[in-house]
Amino acid sequence: MKSWYLVCYDVRDEKRLRRVAKILAGFGARLQYSIFRCWLSERDVERLRWELGRVLEPEDDVLYLGVCSACVRRMRIRDSKGAWPEEPPGWVIV
Repeated sequence: MKSWYLVCYDVRDEKRLRRVAKILAGFGARLQYSIFRCWLSERDVERLRWELGRVLEPEDDVLYLGVCSACVRRMRIRDSKGAWPEEPPGWVIV
C-alpha cells in the first residue's frame, strides 16, 4: 500500500546536493528547493533510503515524513496545480 511522503534534506556539499536532488526526482515531485513530495510504498521508502545512504555523509540530514490520508484532506494549498490528491493518477502522459 502506498502513501504520501514529504522528503526534506539539508546537504552541505554541492556535488552531493545535486545527486540527492536527482535521486529524489526519480521518486517524486519537487515542491520547494529541498522538499519533495513522493507517493511511496514501504519498500520504495527503504529503497530510497538505501540509495540516498550511498550518497550522503554523516553531516547531511534527511527527513522522511509520512502524510496520512486525513492530513492530505486537510491541506490547504495556494495554487491548485500543487494540490495533493489522496492518490495520484496511475499514469501521466506528458
